[in-house]
Amino acid sequence: MGQWVVTVAGIAILSVLCDIILPEGQTRKYVKTVFGVVVTLVIVQPLISIFGGGISFSDASPPTELQEQFLDNATDRQEREKAASIASVLEANGVEVESVAISDGNVTVILSTGRSVETEAKIRMIARTYCPDCTVEIIWV
Repeated sequence: MGQWVVTVAGIAILSVLCDIILPEGQTRKYVKTVFGVVVTLVIVQPLISIFGGGISFSDASPPTELQEQFLDNATDRQEREKAASIASVLEANGVEVESVAISDGNVTVILSTGRSVETEAKIRMIARTYCPDCTVEIIWV
């Protein structure tokens, strides 16, 4: 309690000194407003600790389940975008693609064209460009 009184007195004295030193004008108005807010907060602070026990931000964070769900959705969206990019690049290179899917570090490419060594090499090169650590599986229909 004694420290609180000293703090209020110190802030009040500092406020009066600034009021005396600062010239008339806009700056003085802003400084007086800031000191008014600070004095109010210092005076109200013991009441907050008595009634509310302080302000806690721990309840403001979202639950871990929501964060994990968000990360899973973001990962799925990223994999779908990579698969769409691989499919469009393969089609631009003349490879007829039925579908491309990425999951668990595997790129699966389903093709409707005839099997050839050049096509397989293109597919592996393009898939590894978008997903370098993935294994590439090619299924010919």
